[in-house]
Amino acid sequence: MIRILPLLLAVSLLAACSAAPKIDKDLKPQLWLEHQIAINGITAWNINGRLGVKNEKDSGSATLLWEQSYADYELRVIAPLGQGTYILKGTRDGVVMHGPKNKITMAKTAEQLLYQALGWKIHINGLKYWVRGVPEPYMTYSELLLDDKGRLTNLKQSGFDVSVLRYTEQNGISLPEKLSIKSDDIQIKLVIKDWKT
Repeated sequence: MIRILPLLLAVSLLAACSAAPKIDKDLKPQLWLEHQIAINGITAWNINGRLGVKNEKDSGSATLLWEQSYADYELRVIAPLGQGTYILKGTRDGVVMHGPKNKITMAKTAEQLLYQALGWKIHINGLKYWVRGVPEPYMTYSELLLDDKGRLTNLKQSGFDVSVLRYTEQNGISLPEKLSIKSDDIQIKLVIKDWKT
C-alpha cells in the first residue's frame, strides 16, 4: 500500500493539471500560483473606491464601500447629488437591500437586487474575487494574461472581460487599484482609493 501512494498522488496531480486552464509558458506560472495563494488568504477586507457604470440606458458614477468578512458582506453604493444610498447586505441566510427612503427589498441573489434597484447586471460572486485580482473559483475562464510579476492583467469569466489596469501594495501583497469590467450589458470602471486587509 505504501508503494501505491506515490503513484496515486502522481495520477491525481496529473489529473488536476489537465483540468486546469492553460496559460502561456512565458507568463511565470509559479509567480501566479504564489500570488493566488497570497490573495486567497485574504478573507476579510474593506475597500473604498469610485465606481463608473455605463449600460444601454444610463451612465453614472458612485462611491463604493465594500466590507467583506468571510462569506458575509456589505456593499454601500453612494450616488452623487443626493440621489441616495443603496446598502446591499449578504449572509449565508440571504440577501437584502436597503434603499433610499428606508425601502427594503429582498431577493434570492445580490444580482437580482442590484438589477431591480439600479439596472446594473453585475456578477457579485465573481466581482468578490476580481477586485482582489484572481478568478472566481470553480468557474471556467479563458484568455488569462499575467504581467511579468505573475499578476492578473486580463481574463474572461462568466460573460465578463476583466482587466486589472493598475496594482497597489498592501502589507506586501499586490492588490488591484484600477479595474475595467465589461460585458454585453454593462461597462464598469473601478478605482480603489483605499484597501484595508
